Amino acid sequence: MKACLIVFAKNPVPNQVKTRLIPTLSPEQAATLYTAFLTDWCETLAELPDVDLVIAYTPAEAQPDLQALIGDDVIYIPQIGADLGERLTSATQWAAKQGYTKILFVGSDSPTLPISYISQAIAMLDSRETVIGPSTDGGYYLIGFSAEALTTTVPHVFEEIAWSTANVFRQTLARIRSLKVTVGLLPPWYDIDTSEDLAFLYAHIAAMRLAGGTVQAVRTESLLAELFS
Repeated sequence: MKACLIVFAKNPVPNQVKTRLIPTLSPEQAATLYTAFLTDWCETLAELPDVDLVIAYTPAEAQPDLQALIGDDVIYIPQIGADLGERLTSATQWAAKQGYTKILFVGSDSPTLPISYISQAIAMLDSRETVIGPSTDGGYYLIGFSAEALTTTVPHVFEEIAWSTANVFRQTLARIRSLKVTVGLLPPWYDIDTSEDLAFLYAHIAAMRLAGGTVQAVRTESLLAELFS
């Protein structure tokens, strides 16, 4: 089955990304941190076999800057729509037109998310029509659809969602279940939005390093060492 993984990304411009980390970080530090998140994450995702990596970018003129960061081995498409629901719907429709039979979305705020969770989500779509990974802030870090779900589920699953609130996952799961489609649930994970989240990420990476585990977000680890020194 032909699968694509779509990363929603912003151009890492100061005062435009990770703004909830300001004033704990300066606008420039927040943008540098977002750059580390994004490049680390895309490098990790590039290891997935038989999956096309797609960067859905905003604003419209961001492609050259993001391409300079991420490289030419991924597909770039602009985000289209007035809100997140419309942009997700538009990207899903684009992917369906390309013939993808598994379409998954992730953000770039969870650089330590185990890649095994992504592999698990792709495998789940063999037997389920949708898959979703809840984040600890009440949102979700991944959502995906099989070809069977495209006409019955999208765009309905993205309608009437209170975006950027702690109710996003609960509302989305309720929408999925109301549409009578099968759903696979992934383990929860965390996003990095606030200074408290950032401190947790630093502690988590340090603990993994001390325990001898693999740290996939090496740029993020290096930057956090500077910020917390």
